Amino acid sequence: MSDTNSSDFVQSFYWESLPLRGARCRVDGVFQRVLRDVQLPHSVRQLLGEIMVGLALLSSTQKHFERLILQAQSGGNLQLLVAEFLTGGGMRAYARWRGDDESVDLATLPEALLALTVDMGLDRDRYQGLIQLRQTLTQSLEAYFLESVQAPAYFRLMVDAEQGIAGGYFLQRLPGVLTTEEWNTATGFLAVGSDRSLLLAQPEQFLPEIFPNVGVRLRAPEPLQFQCSCSRERVERMLIALGETEVEETLATEGSIQVTCEYCQTVYRLDASEVAALFAAGKALH
Repeated sequence: MSDTNSSDFVQSFYWESLPLRGARCRVDGVFQRVLRDVQLPHSVRQLLGEIMVGLALLSSTQKHFERLILQAQSGGNLQLLVAEFLTGGGMRAYARWRGDDESVDLATLPEALLALTVDMGLDRDRYQGLIQLRQTLTQSLEAYFLESVQAPAYFRLMVDAEQGIAGGYFLQRLPGVLTTEEWNTATGFLAVGSDRSLLLAQPEQFLPEIFPNVGVRLRAPEPLQFQCSCSRERVERMLIALGETEVEETLATEGSIQVTCEYCQTVYRLDASEVAALFAAGKALH
């Protein structure tokens, strides 16, 4: 299932004669859809927006993939924070939170990790880069590029969970001659001003101002939308994998099988006759 929002996009750009590229994005519609049916502390809602923005920007660096997964996990209150990006611009995200404390201090979370998984599809091996989570998601993403990609990067994640606004900018230093002064000029340019002013600024107008003597090229924006890959068929496959005994025990206790997708909150229910038919079909195949 998917929801579209014409304002959601990711757009990459690069400078013609400098080893420097970047991207910008807005994911307001996806962000609002993700938050629609969940009850989470404000700080966690903010982090959901940030991880979606970060992943949308990261997608501009990947050419061939079926699915990208960016997730933070820990042994603390924030158990899991995950966003997925599908070929074609589909996105979804969710957070798993426990405890009464509504604040999140990433720096103090135990066993806190950030991972980017590149799923190539077609039964090909996945690639995963893994680092320790830093004090903020911005710092974590920049550390990921230094440690896993061996290339400096700059992220500005701009999220307002109350207003349902989520967007950002990204720069990556590529192999080649780029002076420290030039890198600082580019990152410093994107660091000034309010979030609102930067999100509303027209890149065709202000990006050329960073290096007036170097041409900058903007590629066409790629539309993004909320998309969840859950389905009744996937739920049925999961139940078969659990096994008939375990499913029957749950059925006897609960009266029915109910599975809720953590991403889109869709509820799938199977009664006793549907469960019986599910496992009968499996036995018939053998």
